[in-house]
Amino acid sequence: MNYFLRIKKNVVVRSFLVMLFVFLTGGILYGQPVSQTFNTSGTYTVPAGYSAIVTIEAWGAGAGGGSGAAERGGGGGGAYASSTTTLSAGSYTVTIGTGGAVGAVGGNSSFTSLVIGAGGSSTTTATGGAGGTVAASIGTIRFAGGAGGNAGNSNSAGGGGGGSATSSAIGGAGGTGLNGNNATGGVGGTGQGNGGAGSENTNLATAVAGTAPGGGGGGRASNATTSAAGANGRVIVTVNTVLPVKISNIKAFEKLQGIQIDWTTYSEENLSKYQVERSADGLRFSSIGEVAARNITAASNYGFFDANPLLGVSFYRLRSVDLDGKFAYSSIVKVNLDKSNKEITIYPNPATGGFVALQSADLSKGNYSVKLFNAGGQQVYTQRFIHTGGSINQTIQLPAVIKSGMYTMQLDNDGLKVMSKVFMVQ
Repeated sequence: MNYFLRIKKNVVVRSFLVMLFVFLTGGILYGQPVSQTFNTSGTYTVPAGYSAIVTIEAWGAGAGGGSGAAERGGGGGGAYASSTTTLSAGSYTVTIGTGGAVGAVGGNSSFTSLVIGAGGSSTTTATGGAGGTVAASIGTIRFAGGAGGNAGNSNSAGGGGGGSATSSAIGGAGGTGLNGNNATGGVGGTGQGNGGAGSENTNLATAVAGTAPGGGGGGRASNATTSAAGANGRVIVTVNTVLPVKISNIKAFEKLQGIQIDWTTYSEENLSKYQVERSADGLRFSSIGEVAARNITAASNYGFFDANPLLGVSFYRLRSVDLDGKFAYSSIVKVNLDKSNKEITIYPNPATGGFVALQSADLSKGNYSVKLFNAGGQQVYTQRFIHTGGSINQTIQLPAVIKSGMYTMQLDNDGLKVMSKVFMVQ
C-alpha cells in the first residue's frame, strides 16, 4: 500500500510542477518557435533545430505634444511596417521605441534591421508634429503615422495627438484646438494606438497622453501647465509555419572563377535532395542545380559549385525536399564578386538616440577613418578604427555638436575614399 501511495504522490507532484511551469511561462511550453508580442525591448529566439516563416509587425512610438509656454500642436503618431520572412535558428534583437516626452520625438521600433516602424515627430509651435514616415520605415508593407493636430489661434486650446498607423491604413490626424477661453482641445487621432486629446483652455486643463502602440500626445492650451507624452511602440512576431531545420553552417565564397556553396546537414531521415537556388536581389530565386541526399542520420557535409555566377552580388539558399514532397528552406547567404563596389549601409537612417552604425558584410582589412560633414560641407567629426577584414558593424557615438539635419558620412581606408553616403539625424 505504501508503495502505491508513493507512486500516486510522485505523479501529483510532477503534475503540479508541469502546471506551475505552464503558468509561469504564460501557458506556453517552449520547444519550437512561438508567436510573441513585445511591448518592451527584448530578444526573439528561434530554437536550434527549427526555422520559421513569420510575419513581423512594428509600430514606432508616438511623439510628445509640443513644448513651449503657449498653445501647442499635438505629437505625431508612429508609423507601421511589416514583412513576412523565414528566420533561421538564432536570437534576434527587438527594440521598442520609447514614447516621446513633451517636445520629444518618438523612438523607432525594430526587429533587427529587417523591419523598422518609424516614430512620430514633435513640435515647438502651434502646428502639430508629423507622423512617423514611410521613408524612415523598413518593410514590405508600410503606412505613415497620423500628424498631430494644430492648436487654435492666440489664447486657445491645444491640438490633438496623431494616431499610429494600422496594418492597412495611415494613422488618423489629431483634431485642431478651438479658439477662445474655455475652448475645447483637439480630439486625438484614431489608429492602432489613439492620439491623446489636446487640453482645453481653462486653468485646470490637462492634455491627454497617447495610447499604445504609438499614439501621439496631446498639445497644451495657452494657459495649461504642459502637453502630454506619446505612447511606446510595439513589435509583434506571428509564426505562420514552423519548419524543421536539416541544414546548418551554409556558406558561399568565391573559388576559382565561380562560387562554392558548402553546407552541413543532420537528421536526413526521408530526405530526397537539395536544390540550390540563386537570386540577384534576395527575393526572387531560381534553381541552378541539385544534390542528392545521402539520407543518413549522422552529420554530413555537402558542396555545390556555381561555375557561371552572376556579376556583382549573388544570393544563395538551399531547398531541402523530403520523399513525400514537403520542403524547407535554409537561411540565405550572399557573395559579392564586385570588389570595387562593396555594399556598405548606415543604420538607422534617420539616426536617433545619439548613435549610428556602419555595416557591411564584406569590408577589406585596413586602417579606416569615418568623417562626418554637415550640410554646409564642414567636417564636424572624425573617428578612426582598425578592421581585420570581413563583416563589420561599427557603432559611432555622435557628439553633442551633431544636431538634427542632413549629414554626409565619408569612409576612408589609408587616406583613400571607400564610400560617401548621406544620412539624417533626428
